[in-house]
Amino acid sequence: MDESKLKRSTKDENQYCTEEPPSKKRKENNNLLQMFNCIYFYIDKSLLIKEFLEDVPKIVCVTSPSGFGKSTNLKMLRFFFEMNYEKIEENEFQNLQNKKYFENLLISKEKKDDQTYLDKYQGKYPVIYLNFDSFFLIRSTFEATIEEFKGFIEDLYQRYRNINFENLDNYEREQWKKFQNGNVSIDELKESISFLCLSLNKALRKEIVLLIDNYDSPMLSIINTNNEFYKFYEQVFMDIFIQDKRYHYLFKTFITGKLKVNKDIYKKIIKRNNIYYFSIWKFEKFFNEIFINFDYILIKDIAFLLKNGYIEKKIPKLINYEMLKKDYIEKHREIIWTLFIEYGYLIDVSTNDCSISEVRKLKINTKIFREIIETKFSKWKRDLCNDKKIENALDLLTSDYDEERIIEFLKDTIMNNLGYSYSNDEYKFLDKYYTIIYSLLSLNYNYEVVTKKNFNENDNIRELLVIHKKYLESNTLNDIETTIVYIIIKNLNEDIGEKGCIEALDYNENLVFDDIELKKKYDKIIKFGIAIYEEKCDVIYEINYRNNFKKKKKQVNKVYTGELYGIAKKSNFYLVDKTKMISKLIGKEGYAFMIIRPRRYGKSLNLNMIRQFFEKPIDIKEKQERNSLFDGLEVSKDRKNMRHYHKYPVIYLNLNIYFMDYSSAIESLRYTISSLFNDYKNRIDFNKLRKDQQEQWNKIVERSDDVLLEQTIKFLCECLKEFYKRKCIILIDEYHKLFFRRIESDYDRRMFDTINSFFSETFKENEYLYFGIVTGCLDAELNDLNSGVNNIFNKCSPLKDIYFSDCYGFTEDELEKLLSHFNISDTKENGIKKRLKIEYDGYSCFSDKGIIKNIYNAYTIMNFIVHNMNQSDDFKLSSYWVNTGNDNELKKIITNSNLNFDVKFLSLFCNKIIKLSFDKDYQFDHNYLIKDTPYKDVWRLLLFSGYLTVADEKEYKENIKNMNDEMIKITSTDPTLMEMDSNEIQEYKSNLLKKKESKDIFYFKIPNQEIFYNLNSLIKEINGETENAYIINNFINGIYQKDLKAINESLNKYLLEFSSHHLFVWKERNSKASTQIKKSTELTEYSPPENVYQVFLMQLFTILKNVLVKKESRYDINNLAFSSKFYSSNLYIIEVKVSSKDEKNSLSKACKEAINQIEERKYESKFKYYEGFIKYGMAFHKRKCMVEMKINNGVIQEYSNENKKSKKNKKNKKNEKNEKNKKN
Repeated sequence: MDESKLKRSTKDENQYCTEEPPSKKRKENNNLLQMFNCIYFYIDKSLLIKEFLEDVPKIVCVTSPSGFGKSTNLKMLRFFFEMNYEKIEENEFQNLQNKKYFENLLISKEKKDDQTYLDKYQGKYPVIYLNFDSFFLIRSTFEATIEEFKGFIEDLYQRYRNINFENLDNYEREQWKKFQNGNVSIDELKESISFLCLSLNKALRKEIVLLIDNYDSPMLSIINTNNEFYKFYEQVFMDIFIQDKRYHYLFKTFITGKLKVNKDIYKKIIKRNNIYYFSIWKFEKFFNEIFINFDYILIKDIAFLLKNGYIEKKIPKLINYEMLKKDYIEKHREIIWTLFIEYGYLIDVSTNDCSISEVRKLKINTKIFREIIETKFSKWKRDLCNDKKIENALDLLTSDYDEERIIEFLKDTIMNNLGYSYSNDEYKFLDKYYTIIYSLLSLNYNYEVVTKKNFNENDNIRELLVIHKKYLESNTLNDIETTIVYIIIKNLNEDIGEKGCIEALDYNENLVFDDIELKKKYDKIIKFGIAIYEEKCDVIYEINYRNNFKKKKKQVNKVYTGELYGIAKKSNFYLVDKTKMISKLIGKEGYAFMIIRPRRYGKSLNLNMIRQFFEKPIDIKEKQERNSLFDGLEVSKDRKNMRHYHKYPVIYLNLNIYFMDYSSAIESLRYTISSLFNDYKNRIDFNKLRKDQQEQWNKIVERSDDVLLEQTIKFLCECLKEFYKRKCIILIDEYHKLFFRRIESDYDRRMFDTINSFFSETFKENEYLYFGIVTGCLDAELNDLNSGVNNIFNKCSPLKDIYFSDCYGFTEDELEKLLSHFNISDTKENGIKKRLKIEYDGYSCFSDKGIIKNIYNAYTIMNFIVHNMNQSDDFKLSSYWVNTGNDNELKKIITNSNLNFDVKFLSLFCNKIIKLSFDKDYQFDHNYLIKDTPYKDVWRLLLFSGYLTVADEKEYKENIKNMNDEMIKITSTDPTLMEMDSNEIQEYKSNLLKKKESKDIFYFKIPNQEIFYNLNSLIKEINGETENAYIINNFINGIYQKDLKAINESLNKYLLEFSSHHLFVWKERNSKASTQIKKSTELTEYSPPENVYQVFLMQLFTILKNVLVKKESRYDINNLAFSSKFYSSNLYIIEVKVSSKDEKNSLSKACKEAINQIEERKYESKFKYYEGFIKYGMAFHKRKCMVEMKINNGVIQEYSNENKKSKKNKKNKKNEKNEKNKKN
């Protein structure tokens, strides 16, 4: 059959085919247009009749798209062949009423056997015309559709109601009536059309012309919804031809449809299936039904097709209508390309006659087809982008980067599309994932998806770039931060999970894509490593940065002194980069750290920084707010670190809670944990937890009494691991706030037991823990041998920190950057760096590589910047740190321990580095506030509170070298030094420098001048709060006013207030202090050596009245020679001697020896700028003393003479007063 006879219009005829009838065209006969169902005109296709009659096949099936002219041609055939049923006797004389429509058509000129086709065939046959698209509707249920079909059959039979059925037997006539009335069973209904053909054939004794239009319309309409009617309809349709084989009632059959279906029983009726014209009207409903759930899978291929005009695919045969069902298509995706051909989108242009299983080259049919495909393609993408599921999936890959949800989406998608075949079966799953990802990303109109130019399908790697279109269009990329997504998909030979993702990420480390060096062109490259093993996949992403990346941001001119890292970064505050701490934590799975540092030392800020880095955001908004917090910082310089960015559930607790006693402390702790659970309930899909987990969770939120507080955090870890598919990070800040409070006699013991159990359950053998950090200012006794947390924590304190020793405080380099950033210049005139070093530097910390020195107090430095930015002089250096906390507990401990009278402690104020022996892993006694504080605890408390810092042996020995003889004597606990001469002192120092110390020896010093003054003030407060403060004032004022009575009486009275422990404490704590004093555990009142009394006096002057210290430097101490701002013209010199007896003569003799010793030192010649030299000789015996004085070169004034003179003067004044009263 000539193909042109089938088409509504050929290429030549198309010039006359427009939507509106042109004025110059002839008007067609209106009746013909109406008869053939044409609107404006009819293109003569009547030669189709000749082709139809002359073709050998008895049955012809033509499939083509809707609007192709099938129905018009079928109606033409109907009106040509159909006889006049009302005038049977005239039947031999043709159907003259219809004949007139063909007299002017081409068929009228055709002849056969010397007869025209009109005379030979027109109006000679009974015609059964069935249109299953126009006259029949599919209903929602099988029963309703059957009723609709019955109505269709009734109308069909009614067309032939006037025919004489005498030739039928009684059964056949009864059956006819039943079909006319619709009163038939389903089995009878299956034979309704075949019975009609047979009946007409018998009644009219004529073969039937059977015309079936849109035979496949019912099948396409119900293929995915009403499978029962599909089978019924197939039986109805096939019964027509089965019965024809038996009764031979058909003359010719012409069938039209949209799809060619190859089935054995159809082979004889299928003639042609060539398509040249397309209309989307009827196709769209079926197509959308087929592709509604997964049409985005086609995007990659259609994009390729539109770009190149062709595509190579396998084309399977359409064997039956089962192949059109969604279930089948989902398992055999390649059938889609068959449908594209059947509906006229594409044509097969393969040059070889290869088997259908081989790859065929498909080409877009015409320009019109391309436009239709592009329009449909655009509409698909727009509709899909409005789909929330697709929109969320796009966000996952372009902005959210949620690995778990990406995996979930990809697995769900791949399981729905397992039937999509690919040319390379070895990498079929790789290509499926590649197709899904490419197609998905192509939906977003804001992004361009770029594939590799040189692509080998036999490689086990697929690569994609996702670039925002504004980067492609802009010529000013330097003005904006550019972020692209680079996806590498790797096919694995074995299931190795995340290791495969790492392999994918490590592929193309240089980030060169088609000769483009991405790190030179773009600021941030989000690199996804996707590992594929059959249907399984794993996803990990990392962030790579441009070479020498610098974050584009506004000039930072604000200083942050708070503890909230995220707020500081988002608000554009300046923060010193401490993100190397994050790098140190990565890979420490199962570790628990206890970090001990002084207050305001950056613990909370660093903890918040860690949280901001690791914690997975709750949603895309939070993700975008935090996406750039770490851009350009130290942690981001290693791309492997960024694989952990925003990946983990983080549990954060701050234990700085309010309480009055143990019960209220526990209740506050329960409330804090309840709030934590309540917060996380809003962050996760709570319903995904098991029912028992939900019940336990709600109990914790409600603070139920049957909940074990100790197990709550581990339970939360278990739940979050189940939801996030990752282990948890636990951060606990200020744990020490629960301890060290004098509240109840047993408070610390009970709280210790509680926290011990809490930490044990939380950190010990917690399989859901990635790592944990506990921070505080003090090291509580939480890992003794009987403790549940024994050996859990890796302790990190100034005494030993092998992990984070360089993560707290500021270094010299960091300080220099700060000063430069805030325009604080260091000049010879202002010397600000040197002044800052003296004032705020000096902290140290022991690491695994030795001691780290010259660490500045961060809080103080930041406050200095706040008050001095953009200054070049007149700097304000204040004690910023001292006002940041309450030192009441420290004051109590120092008072209880009498540390303010300790020789070693007081020698710190003479710039001495002291050494102590204790275990670096020792913890505080949990109830040290209740009992006398152990000596070592006090020192550790001073260290962890920030008042002391550690030094190393080298610095200690350097300190010894620089001390003069008198300072060695004063600050030593060895009494034999007092009798040594200069040579002996030098030998003593030499032995100290050569001595090798044991491993338990630690060295301590006051770190800087800010701390010196703060500690000085603290000790003054401690002593100033005593009842003897007025006695001390009288003593010191007596020194300045040269009042021997006030000096002697005040000093003796003050000494009597001391217990033996105060003055003889040196013996208890230094068993090797003197070879002259018998060792004993009892405190007997042997008179101490001179240096004890020297330190005693130094404590009075240095600590209480600060008279020995000049403001310029804490180091300017000249033994016991000093001046005062109120008596600046005089130099006051004190020499101390110890008397063997407490007798007056013995004490007086010792005083004179002391004054003579002062004379020998010739202070007058050394300090010529003083006008007066006041020399005091002080003699001590136990808690008794005597003081004598010599002014310049005068005589020595004794206390006894002065006393008599004072009494005489008092008596004279009294007599004068009495005489005066008498006169009045």
